[in-house]
Amino acid sequence: MKTQVTKETLYNYFSGRATVFQKQMIENWAQDAQNRELFYGYLAMWEREHPQYVADPQAALERHRARMAQQNENELDTEELVAERRISFRLMMAASIAFLVLLGGWVFRENLLYTTHTTAYGQTRTLKLEDGSQVVLNANSSLKVPRFGFGHQTREVYLTGEANFSVTHMANHQSFVVKTGRAFDVVVLGTEFVVNTRPAAAKVVLNKGKVQLRFQEGNAQKQLTMKPGDLVTMDASGKASLRQIAKPQNYAAWQDHRFVFEETTLKEVAQLFEDNFGIPVEIPETELAQWTLSGSFTANNAEELLETLTEAANLSYRKEENKIIITTNP
Repeated sequence: MKTQVTKETLYNYFSGRATVFQKQMIENWAQDAQNRELFYGYLAMWEREHPQYVADPQAALERHRARMAQQNENELDTEELVAERRISFRLMMAASIAFLVLLGGWVFRENLLYTTHTTAYGQTRTLKLEDGSQVVLNANSSLKVPRFGFGHQTREVYLTGEANFSVTHMANHQSFVVKTGRAFDVVVLGTEFVVNTRPAAAKVVLNKGKVQLRFQEGNAQKQLTMKPGDLVTMDASGKASLRQIAKPQNYAAWQDHRFVFEETTLKEVAQLFEDNFGIPVEIPETELAQWTLSGSFTANNAEELLETLTEAANLSYRKEENKIIITTNP
């Protein structure tokens, strides 16, 4: 049976009045490339027919006050005063409603065009994308994927946080692009790599295949081609640093609840606790913060990891309100 999607049905969808059944029907219908073109055409028409209406209630209110002040002298008609009050009220209501409709429209548009996958603190999640690619999201991360055209017109996704990608190669050699919002994008054809967009540790690690890193350094747009074993870190100014590492797979060990440290300072470990578990860690002693850890530690949660690390390093910790304080043993 052919799905019947009319202009009226689409307008209800755009305005948020469609039923659950209609929403599902339209989303399935829009998977077809020809239908998707018609979908965006009607979306543009609907937006033109529903412009933002900006009223001027203040001007109406001032006119009303002026008439009130001259009431004794001019003896304004009572019905005119009532009408003016109604107009002022309606203008104010119209302005408020228009603002809410506009705000809701942008939120609705974002939800309409993208599916957003998220993880909470301490949680990892495995995703299978429509093109066959697999993504493992680390804790406190999100991945935004286009609802329509993914794997056909585009393979662009938007990452916040950290994720391990295993990208499927397409017969037409279509690129897979990870956009980060951190002034660098990762462009691949088929490969395995980790992208970390955390503020304190933005990095890309290539395990297999070949990727191209596009980034902004100052006013210059630059490109860097990575090979397996390459680690690129990005500093706060956007400058990229490249080095070879022996075991790139260690940078994705978190997906198996393993945490691998290689001469990692306690200050960096503290940042990991905040990024992955949402737990602030303080190290009052400046010298202690520069101590380094090496080794592989398995832990299913923040408490297990904290216990294991402090025991291995012969350190102590205590909880104060919502934070952890690490010190040397007395």
